[in-house]
Amino acid sequence: MSTEETVGYELKQGVAIVTLQRPPQNRLNRPLFAQLDAAMRRGIREGARCLLFRGMGSDFCLGGDFREWPHLTDHSTRRERFGFSNGVLNAIESASIPTVTEVRGRAFGGGFELALHTDFIVAAESARFRFSEATLGVAPLAGGVQRVAERAGRSVAARLVMLSEEISAREALALHIATKVVPDSDLHSTAFDLAVKLASGPTRAHGVTKAILSAWSAGGVRAADEAMIEHVSVLLATDDVQRGVASAIEAIEAGKERPAMVFNGQ
Repeated sequence: MSTEETVGYELKQGVAIVTLQRPPQNRLNRPLFAQLDAAMRRGIREGARCLLFRGMGSDFCLGGDFREWPHLTDHSTRRERFGFSNGVLNAIESASIPTVTEVRGRAFGGGFELALHTDFIVAAESARFRFSEATLGVAPLAGGVQRVAERAGRSVAARLVMLSEEISAREALALHIATKVVPDSDLHSTAFDLAVKLASGPTRAHGVTKAILSAWSAGGVRAADEAMIEHVSVLLATDDVQRGVASAIEAIEAGKERPAMVFNGQ
């Protein structure tokens, strides 16, 4: 691996595995964000039906590489820099396929925020989550405040961000920030199995679910209702749905149990 390769990529069983490989802290800088974006787009281009993010080493990611910041000397430069990195994270969040993050060790600052931009967080028992930005005199720079508030409520977001409290994997699970907590030895297999399950499922339907949730997040129930009608009308014409409905009709008319479907994501 050359020093420039800070993001690893592997396509396996329909899952694009994207690995932060800038140990020991896997800190996020502009080149890493560019490679993260390229890996995500490569996965989608090559037919991945789920994205799985992980970190090399004992920690997922300790956040942004603030050694870049002194070189951002004016407002327009700073705005462009963080507009770029947040654009990458927003592209991950709005991807039409499911996304999973596996967290071992610390997910601090921007690392926590990267995980929050994915649909599911699978945490090892060793995982710890923290917004460390207040210790530098700044607020989270990548949408962490609002995404914790969306998952766990405003008061939780204020506590975690303003007091810079570290929480365990179990507390993250109780707050609906993490999806599952497993022993460290089971982390990758559990996260990968979840990703494979999502990848082999009705991924077009999962994409619609994500779009509806996004509409709800931005505009509430009414906006989600409007988006739902538009997306579902398109979804009903897909191959997966056409075959699924035909199978259900056949089973009903034959008085049999409906067989399990094999979805192709089309």
